Amino acid sequence: MKVLHVVESMRRGGAETVVVEHVRHAAPDIESHVVALNLDGPALEAARAAGAHTTVLGKGGARLEGVRRLVALVRAARPDVINGHNATGGLYATLAAALTGVPVCFRTEHTLHFRGRHSVFYPLLEPLATAFTRRVVCVCQAVLESHVSRLPWMARRFVTVANGIASAPHTRPREEARRELGLDPDSVALLTIGSLSRQKAQHVMVEAFARVAATRPAAVLWIAGDGSRRAALEAQAAARNVSERVRFLGPREDAADLLEACDVFLLSSEREGLPMTILEAMRAARPVVSTRVGGTPEAVVDGETGRLVPIGDAEALAGAIDELVGDPARRAAFGAAARQRWQLRFTAERMVRETESLYRVALAEAAPARRVA
Repeated sequence: MKVLHVVESMRRGGAETVVVEHVRHAAPDIESHVVALNLDGPALEAARAAGAHTTVLGKGGARLEGVRRLVALVRAARPDVINGHNATGGLYATLAAALTGVPVCFRTEHTLHFRGRHSVFYPLLEPLATAFTRRVVCVCQAVLESHVSRLPWMARRFVTVANGIASAPHTRPREEARRELGLDPDSVALLTIGSLSRQKAQHVMVEAFARVAATRPAAVLWIAGDGSRRAALEAQAAARNVSERVRFLGPREDAADLLEACDVFLLSSEREGLPMTILEAMRAARPVVSTRVGGTPEAVVDGETGRLVPIGDAEALAGAIDELVGDPARRAAFGAAARQRWQLRFTAERMVRETESLYRVALAEAAPARRVA
């Protein structure tokens, strides 16, 4: 079975990570193809290294010229299944499948549905595209519900397959990683990873940390990632007199080492699907303190694997952080439970097998369909 994934770009992100995991853990009889409409990136190289046939359509990839190029590529590759990721990838996959007669077209939705995400034309195109899509796979129940609320008469086409990640790459020993990052043995390191953007709302986290720092001298905050909000966040840390205890690490390639070195993982986002960073923290046996956003309550069990707080509530976030900074036994218990939950529910192998099962059922149902040459 040939499966062709269509993604807008292959920079680092949740959708890109899911595509790479599908390539890495594909069943032996599956040949994987990955098409990036616009931009190459490290995720495309990872997919290529895992054995996928990869293509970047390049400039104009997400325009009508891109449709022509994608159709030509699909006719050459002759996939059995096309899976477009998110709105743009999904639309292009649907068009290519319709124009070439590919028997099965899927769309995977990685984020909540919201108006600002799409062009003015998307509300008109979405019902039509969904009608030509065999299944819309959503990475968590919250994402499914947000999309079904827009298309309730098509609810039967939507299905949830929770995100998953593979076992961690080799990491340095915890003591070594902490020493290299300049941590004192008694320090309690709080870590967040992600783009420094309004959506991630790290300003709420910095404010919460400033409140905790006043009474918890061992606490430090690491912010890994970069983005348009970095200067504002640095200024905020300075204004709250915590600059020396808030470290902006910039873009990092060693997320697994950072998670090994930290004590608590934080997320303050206003909008998410099912964040891969939360699953990575669970895999590393780290407790998570997060806003109750998107699919996070499906992964983080409040009071068992971490703490969930309301969106935008710095006081509640500070309280949850303070609780864990001051209680190493609870941190350890939450972390152990988090890792067990990852092993049971959020592995890449489980995610890929469930999705491939959907492909096979859909392909069997579409067996009489004829392909356009």
